[in-house]
Amino acid sequence: MGLFTRKKKTQIPIDEFKIINGISIPLVPFGTNILKSDVVKICIDRVASQCGKLKISYIKKNELGEQKEKNNDLSFILKHRPNEFMTPYQFLYKVITLLLLNDNSFIYPLYDKYTYSLKAIYPLNPIMVEPSIDEIGGLFLKFYFEDGTSYMLPYENVIHLKRFYGKNDIFGGSNATGEHDAILKSVKINDALLQGVEGAVHSSFQIKGIVKISGMLKEADKQKQIDEFNRALAKASKTESAIIPVDSKADYVPLTSDPKLVDAETLKFTQGKILDYYGVSFEIFSNNYNENQFNAFYESTIEPLAIQLSEAFSIGLLTENQIKNGEEIIFFSERLQYASWSTKVGAIEKLMGLGIMTLNESRGLLGLDPVEGGNKRLQSLNYVDADKANKYQVGEDKPREEEKDEW
Repeated sequence: MGLFTRKKKTQIPIDEFKIINGISIPLVPFGTNILKSDVVKICIDRVASQCGKLKISYIKKNELGEQKEKNNDLSFILKHRPNEFMTPYQFLYKVITLLLLNDNSFIYPLYDKYTYSLKAIYPLNPIMVEPSIDEIGGLFLKFYFEDGTSYMLPYENVIHLKRFYGKNDIFGGSNATGEHDAILKSVKINDALLQGVEGAVHSSFQIKGIVKISGMLKEADKQKQIDEFNRALAKASKTESAIIPVDSKADYVPLTSDPKLVDAETLKFTQGKILDYYGVSFEIFSNNYNENQFNAFYESTIEPLAIQLSEAFSIGLLTENQIKNGEEIIFFSERLQYASWSTKVGAIEKLMGLGIMTLNESRGLLGLDPVEGGNKRLQSLNYVDADKANKYQVGEDKPREEEKDEW
């Protein structure tokens, strides 16, 4: 079965395609040049690696907003085996990497052609995507790949993530390379500065002086003097001596060399523009961040991507009726896992007292293994049902002595 086998849909036969008005420029993913920058690579890795840690859950909410996780084939694919090539972490890492490189990321759900059940989900990496509509107004995307193959797919059969979405109705960015002009300029400036540092280092190893020999010498005698000086220089290097003896007929004339190095602030400024483009701070970039810095990074960069993933996957993999019935796919992070030890302990003390966390959930937060019987919730009796608060206050419904706080 081919990769692009899809759900069978009833539609009028298509005889002709036309380019959608206003978006006739095909999407040409860009990234080859900017990936030559180590700063760009590290920035993308920082974002993609954190997104790869996101948890995926297929849930259903009831009328009260209570949610329950569904366990079926879709849930298994999302949580354990997206396709035969990737783990869930690798799948999300690649999806986000393609998004940051191309301002667009496409995921194709593969369905069984007989049962129409989902078999796998694949991130697509085309070299060009061309939008078109059929005569009844259906939107299609034609994907062109490096091996020369191309496939026309209904837009509703593709999960599509977008970045810098605004200029075009279909694609993120500007369809081509326009949106990368700003980052390319910063990358080129940063590269030029680094080359200047490299040039200054090489300059420090260049000739620092000349040996001036008095008198008229034949070429053979000149070469003899040069050889003697080189031997003296080599001997001084081996003995770590700072003195080189020369003949009385020879004078050493130093040459002044003053290579200019780029100051650290300038390098930091140019790198900072690249980091800002990807929503990465210097602390995150260098993996030297504290709890507050990570929370800022999560809320400004990772959380918006998690929201988009949740919405796009829910629309792409669930039917309209399923969504209306409260089913959805969510991407979330166990943020307390990255908190400090004191924050974790404080959270456990508060949440367990409210009956929000189980014993095993609190143990897992501290990196401890679950224990038998640890899935029960404990709650402090210091808290009262809001509906009964007035009765307790006037003494109509006092708790018995033995019901006082046992937690």
